[in-house]
Amino acid sequence: MPARVASLLLVLLACALAPEGRAQDAPAACTPVEASLPSMEGHRTLSDERGRRAIVLFYEDRDHVYDNDALKIEIARYVLDNHLDGRVVTYGVANLADAGPVPELFVRELIRPALERWGSDILLDWEGVMRRAPFSFATAAANVGVIDRSGCLVYRHTGVLDEAERRVFYRALRQTLR
Repeated sequence: MPARVASLLLVLLACALAPEGRAQDAPAACTPVEASLPSMEGHRTLSDERGRRAIVLFYEDRDHVYDNDALKIEIARYVLDNHLDGRVVTYGVANLADAGPVPELFVRELIRPALERWGSDILLDWEGVMRRAPFSFATAAANVGVIDRSGCLVYRHTGVLDEAERRVFYRALRQTLR
């Protein structure tokens, strides 16, 4: 009996001396997100970037395409200034699920100026893929998401990013680059 008590005391002592939060240091498991959508420049499958680059997504409908305009320009400059073009890719995603029976060529011509303005490919979400889990982007709003190199959605925000939320966004983006 004393040997069992001694063993129990050793286990309790080891637990007491172990650093706190050790199990929390491991990253949370996630299921990589996937979407394959037509784009203004062809077709994109998000998993094509897996292991290579982080992805920044701007999911918007026509009425909210300029809500985060300054952020889009800022991110393009951030990627360029920090030589991150091989590590980060940005995509706009046009929420077209509620567009109705509009000819695709007409929609593409309406979107072309945005493609030229921001210099990022724009994905065309005709079926509402990004509205469903795991993305769960809101309709009738501007949405921003960050997918890390393992394919996990690590940041999601709906609406205009104010200064405090921009800091959170950049922190999430920098974390994906480590």
